[in-house]
Amino acid sequence: MAKGWFRRKEGKMLYCWYNVFGDERAKTLGPETMTDEEGWVKVGELGLGQRVGKPDPANATFGEVLNHWLAYGKTKTGEEKDDSTKRTEGRNARNYLSHWADRVAKDMQPLEIQQWLDKQSYGLRSKLRNMMSAVFNHGQKWGLIPRGEESNPMKLVSAPCKSDFEAVELSGTEAAAVIHHISDPLVKVLVIVVAITAMRISEALALTWDAVDWIKGKIRIRRKWNGKGYGPPKSRMSRKPVEMTKGLATVLEVWRQETMFAKDADLLFPSYRKKGKQPRFGSMIVEDYIRPAAIAAGVLEERDGMCYYDGEAVTRFGFHNLRHGLATWLAEQGTDPAVIQRMLRHSSKEMTMHYIHAKAREAQEQYIAELGIVPEQQNGSAVREQ
Repeated sequence: MAKGWFRRKEGKMLYCWYNVFGDERAKTLGPETMTDEEGWVKVGELGLGQRVGKPDPANATFGEVLNHWLAYGKTKTGEEKDDSTKRTEGRNARNYLSHWADRVAKDMQPLEIQQWLDKQSYGLRSKLRNMMSAVFNHGQKWGLIPRGEESNPMKLVSAPCKSDFEAVELSGTEAAAVIHHISDPLVKVLVIVVAITAMRISEALALTWDAVDWIKGKIRIRRKWNGKGYGPPKSRMSRKPVEMTKGLATVLEVWRQETMFAKDADLLFPSYRKKGKQPRFGSMIVEDYIRPAAIAAGVLEERDGMCYYDGEAVTRFGFHNLRHGLATWLAEQGTDPAVIQRMLRHSSKEMTMHYIHAKAREAQEQYIAELGIVPEQQNGSAVREQ
C-alpha cells in the first residue's frame, strides 16, 4: 500500500504524499523536533493517509484534471475516442487550455473564462468551450473536483455553436472535370470511389480487395488509415457498408486488372514506394493531384498563391468536398434526408444537414415555376397589367 513520507524544512515537519495525478502534496504536522513516531500518530489523527493516491478536490488544478481526462480517452458513452479526435484534443490542450493549467479548478470563475474565450478565433471558441466543459464534468464524475454547481463554471460560459467555415461543395459536373484532369490511374479511381460513395478518405485508403462484396454490391468498412497506422472506423454508423453500383463495380474491376496489387489482402490504393505495404497519404494526393486538377479544370482559380472558388478564398479543399457535394446534390434531387444520412453514415441528422448546402437561387426558381406566377415574356420584357 502506498504511503507518504516526512520532510523537515524551515523549522517544520511536513507529511508529503503523491495524489492520484502523481503530483506531490504536503501538510504541516508540527515543529521539526517531532519524532517520526509522533508524526505517524499525527498523520492518523488528521486522516492524511487516506489522501495518498486519492483525489484532492480542494486543490486539484485544471491542468491535473485536464491530463486525467485526456488519459481517460473515452466518450461520454464509454467508447474509445477516435485517434484523430485524441490528437486534436491533445493539440488544443497544449496550445490553448494550458493557459489554465496552474489554476485550482474549483476556483475558476465563469466571467474570466468567458473573457478569455472571446479573444479566441470565432471558429475555435465552441470547440474550446466544449472541451473545458467536458473536463469539468469528468472531474466532478471522478471526484477530482467538488461536485457542487459552484465548482463547475462552464454552465455560465457561452460560445458560438457554429464555425464560420463553409466547405466548397463540388457539383457532379465539377467533380467530373476534376477527375478528367487527373492522370494517375490510382488517384483517379480513388477520387471516383469517394465521390460516388461519400466514403471518408481515411476509410478508402484502408480498403483491401476482400472488403469488396461483388455479389451483394457493397464495400465493407472495417478500419481506417490515419497516416501512421490502422484504427477502427470513426463511429458505429461509420462501420456500415457503402453501396456499390454496377458502374462503380466496373470501375473497380478494371482497376484490379491494372494494379500490381490485386490479391484479396492487398490494398486498393497502395503506396508503390512502400511496395504496397501501406496506403498512399491523402494529404499528398490532394496537394500533388486534386488541387492541381481542380485548377486545371477551372473549378478553382489560383491568384497570388491562393485558391478561390466563385470569388471566395478557399483554405481547405480536398476529398471532403466530394462528400459535401454528393450530399448537396442528393438534397437538390429531393432525396429523403434519412437516406442521405445513411449514405454519409452519420450518427445524427443534424450532422447531415451541415453537409447540405442548399442552392437558394435554383430552389427559388423551381418554386416560382411551380406556382406559375411568372408572366410571359414579350419583346424581352415582362407583360405588365394595364
